[in-house]
Amino acid sequence: MKLKIVSCILLQLVLVSSLSIPDYLPERCKLSDPKYSNCLLRQLEKARPYLIKGIPELKLPALDPLIIPYQTVNRTLNELVSINAICKNVKILGFSGAIIEKVRANPKTLIGELSITVPHFHMELEYDVTGQLLVIPLRSRGYCEGNFTNTNYHIRANMKRIEHDGEEFFQIDKISLKSRVENGFVKLISKNPELQFAADTIANFYNENPRLVMDAINPIYVEYARDFFQEEINKGLYNIPAKELLPE
Repeated sequence: MKLKIVSCILLQLVLVSSLSIPDYLPERCKLSDPKYSNCLLRQLEKARPYLIKGIPELKLPALDPLIIPYQTVNRTLNELVSINAICKNVKILGFSGAIIEKVRANPKTLIGELSITVPHFHMELEYDVTGQLLVIPLRSRGYCEGNFTNTNYHIRANMKRIEHDGEEFFQIDKISLKSRVENGFVKLISKNPELQFAADTIANFYNENPRLVMDAINPIYVEYARDFFQEEINKGLYNIPAKELLPE
């Protein structure tokens, strides 16, 4: 019994010690700061190099390159747009060049907005897709590379407080995302050389009509990007006590 009690105490000590913001990160903005949004913008810029590389102590992955081992997409918008895809080993480069356009946050209502622009993205992935993209049937398995310019993100989030093991934490309660990619170019390589024609047909259609295609699939892209951001941000927040993230 004593051993169990000692073990529980040690476990709690380990958990508490791990739930700390690393000393190398900038000091947090205070709740009482009358210009909280301006302070937050400055701190985000200071923290940028660490966010790009990832913060293991907070379980935040690197943003550049951003690695997504596995992602599924199964969505039908209408008879002209339906995508059923498995994406593996997704690698995205470009977040290190992100430009923070606007930060607005109210620490008392726990509502915040963030607008950023990424001038250039490079993406690589392995894919298996079926479905319909406007006039093009989607039937292809292979590898994709793409370059995309001037991707805008506008995120608005409502936070809530939760309690875990007697400690308060923040989590995203609601999140909305608007995003637009200005332009792009993709190349598809089929796993089966005999089916390369189908891969080229899809890629050529996209490259000749990037605005048309991106507007058509934007609801799917935004939905999955929103869910990804919420999940990853909440993972980090779950490792930072509210009193550390938002000191008085």
